[in-house]
Amino acid sequence: MTGPFTMPNVEDATVSGKTRTENGRLAAIELRPMQDGDIDAASGLSKALGWPHRLEDWKFMFAVGQGLVAVTADGEVVGSLMWWPYGQDDAAVGMVIVSSVWQGHGIGRRLMVEARTALHGRALHLNATPGGLPLYEKLGFRPCGVVEQRQATAMTQPIVPLPEGMRLRPAGQNDLGAMMALDRAANGLDRHDLLAELLRVGKGIVVDDGGAVVGYSICRMFGWGKVIGPVVATTADFAQAMIAHWIGSCAGRFTRLDVPSDGGLSAWLDEIGLPLVDTVTTMTTADVRTPAHGAQTFALCSQALG
Repeated sequence: MTGPFTMPNVEDATVSGKTRTENGRLAAIELRPMQDGDIDAASGLSKALGWPHRLEDWKFMFAVGQGLVAVTADGEVVGSLMWWPYGQDDAAVGMVIVSSVWQGHGIGRRLMVEARTALHGRALHLNATPGGLPLYEKLGFRPCGVVEQRQATAMTQPIVPLPEGMRLRPAGQNDLGAMMALDRAANGLDRHDLLAELLRVGKGIVVDDGGAVVGYSICRMFGWGKVIGPVVATTADFAQAMIAHWIGSCAGRFTRLDVPSDGGLSAWLDEIGLPLVDTVTTMTTADVRTPAHGAQTFALCSQALG
């Protein structure tokens, strides 16, 4: 991407490609690649919305992805968007934010159009809030699922037993290949680089079946406490065993999971004290993919990263 992005017929009032501010001044809005120096301002945008992301969470997302910012003539960051390429064919899109003062001027649409241009040829995936869903539908995204946001102060949980011969054990870099294979079987994405970075910043465990990895999960610092995810396994029982392990280790701390509503864990999460607090709609520009037999995603890395 080079130079500011401009788009004809931007929504709402414009004058010579410029958008009118509330105090009547005219300010050109430039879209440019996100830089390290923009992270503080982007973090401020999410805080203004009440989102839980810490500055450290923004830095992590930027370390494994790329982004755009919308900037006024005097250098104020008033919008953001990020994306994370997965292999050569896919990308997740998220952190689409426009300052409340500038909402209604088509900035979100411009950010999305520029991202789609930059990611031409890739299938795009995102999780949409109710406010963003109409825009994404107009831009060719189709709903394909619902994600439940589950969170609470974790309480110690009974261990979920595994079949004889299986065990939970810490995950290391030597497990990355097996974890990636299971992850790809579950969602069809090549997320090797993301999983490697998650193992660096968080802690991982695997379900070991005589040396074969049949489940993995990662727990890390995020927002107001800890987030458990991804959780990928060949059965719901294995997923529950890993989640119960993490909840036990997080007892007394704020803990969050983002789980697909069709994953089969909702009733169990209610029982163990992780209530539903919100939902988002999963959307994609690709044909809906059927997971490989025996592999399933039971919790996301995050709503933005998928």
